This record gives sequence, structure tokens and C-alpha cells, in this order.
Amino acid sequence: MTPITSALTVLLALVPSYSADPGWFWNPPHCDTVYGDGSVTITETDGETLAPTTGKLQAVTYAKVAALQEPNTLISIGKRSIQRSSDAGCSWQLLDKSPDDLSTYDVQPGPGDSAYIYSVNDQPIHRVHGSRVSTVLGPVEWNGLAALDARAGRLRAVSTDGQLYDSTDDGTSWQRVGVPAARDLYLYDAVVDPRNPDHIVIGVMSDGVYVTYDGGRSWARSRAVERVNAFSLTISPADPSKVWLEGYDRDRSTRFIWQSDDGGLKFREVLDQSRADLINGNRMWASPVDPDLLYFSYGTSFANFGADLYRFVPSTGALSKHHNRNDGIPSLAFNPSNPKILYLGLAEER
Repeated sequence: MTPITSALTVLLALVPSYSADPGWFWNPPHCDTVYGDGSVTITETDGETLAPTTGKLQAVTYAKVAALQEPNTLISIGKRSIQRSSDAGCSWQLLDKSPDDLSTYDVQPGPGDSAYIYSVNDQPIHRVHGSRVSTVLGPVEWNGLAALDARAGRLRAVSTDGQLYDSTDDGTSWQRVGVPAARDLYLYDAVVDPRNPDHIVIGVMSDGVYVTYDGGRSWARSRAVERVNAFSLTISPADPSKVWLEGYDRDRSTRFIWQSDDGGLKFREVLDQSRADLINGNRMWASPVDPDLLYFSYGTSFANFGADLYRFVPSTGALSKHHNRNDGIPSLAFNPSNPKILYLGLAEER
């Protein structure tokens, strides 16, 4: 090997991979005010202070937001709008108006500048590629998806009966993969390991949690949560052996957050409803860099309560929260260059 070749090899080894670490190319938002319709704001203080927005969020809206691999690019959805920010969340532009009410939809980042908008209840799937939005049908007629994982060359969908489907043509056609975890399941939620798409955890009605490590060819029923309504799941991007579950224990008539340290095979309680407002489906978000940090939210318009953003450290039980006057926080995304900067999708019910 020549000295030049050797030096080039060392230099390339020092340059981070774009796809592996999009944060290398991102910037923090350089603004004090968010220019948009009020559906997305920014906080650097775990929700204590929210950046003001130029627009006022209109009812009834449950905004969702996702940070993409494309530097400084986010996609958000509101009541019927799909929006894009190209300056790390400081300003937002309308990409498309949807004929569908997007209240039950979510946003999943894909490779590069792509994102996929899907619903647990409804068809279709809206595809965002740069500034272009297109629509395809999901794999199950008249039904939605519990999760959608998007990687280069393949989409993987988890239907609400626990069946997996793959697409290699960007959702134009779908192929069944593996088998459902059990008969007559109804999924509340599912999560796909960000490092291994064959590792999937599903939360179901009444019967707790199931996990697969081989892309749905075989499933194991998770221990200690067999008689639980498993409403919400999240998995740690920093350590996918960590999985959190929020649900209702039918035997004790109590809601808990449980933690798994083995990818979803066994769970243990780490928080109960005596310490936090737990409902049938608090949204949860795991830190992308700290496997011992979890955010979750509670909000309601009832009695003008507002919304709380909780910060929870399971290993110590440390729990804090910050309150705001919005009706909820249905979505949270982390700035890839600085995960202490949070983007919040907000709710307005009145």
C-alpha cells in the first residue's frame, strides 16, 4: 500500500457515515421564534420553555413531527396538512393538503429526504420524497398499520393483526412475511429495532406483549405482562435491548410503565400511576443517545388542564415534568446534532 493510499484510507475512516450519523450534518435551530402555523415548537429545557410560534394552532389538530436524515430537514403533519422545514425547524412550508384527516396518522423517517405518513386506523400511506408527496395503499385493505419501518430498498409494515409485510418497490406492492404472533390479535402499538428490522415488539389488547427476532417467523410471549392491555411501546435507539411499555394491568386495575432489558422478552415495573398521569396510551420517546432516558407526555383539554412533558430516568426513578397550556404533546423528535433540543408536535382540541 502506498503512503498516499494509506493516508486516504485513514482519512476516510475518520469521516462519519452520512446514513449512520445524520447528526454530523445537522445544525441546531438558529431562531427564537418558529415561523409556522403553531403546530410545532422547540424546547431546549425539557419543556419548561417553549419557543413562541407566529401562527396559532387551529382545532382540532394533533400534530406529529419527525427529523429526517437529510440535514436540517423535518416533516410535520397537522389536521390535513403535510409540512416541511429545511432550516432545523425555524420555519415551515406547506408541501401538500391531504383529503384525509391526519389526526390518527404518524410520521416515520426514511432514508435521506424521505418520510412515510401512515395510520393505525386508516389507509392510505403518504410518501414524502423531497418536496414531492405521493400516495399508495397499505398492505391490508380497509385497515391501518401499527408500525412502518423505512430503510433503503425496503419498507416493513406491521398490521394491526400482527402480520408483517415487506415492500421493495416503495409501497406499490406488498409481500406477506412470517406469521402473526397468535390468532385474533388486535395491536395497539409496535416498534421495530432501529438496528435490526427483524427484531420487532408488539403490544396487544388484553394479552400483553410479543417479540420476534427473526422477522415474524417465530414469536415469544413476553413475561410478567401476560394480562396487560399494552397500549404504548418505545425502544431505545442507543441500546435496543431496552424497551418500554405503558399499559393497564387488568389484575391490579393499575397503569404502569414497564421496562425490558432483553429486547422485550421480560418486563419489570419502573413507574406506576401514583407518580404520573398515566392513561390508556401515553406517548413515549426514548433518547437516541442515552439508554437510561425516557420522555412521555400527558395532556387534555378537559377543565383547561393543558399538557405535561415528563422526563424519566428509570435506573434511579428520577421523574420531573414541565407544564404548558396546550391540549397535548402527541409527538416529539430529537435534533440529531444535539438531542437536548426537542421538537414538540402540539394538540389543540378546542
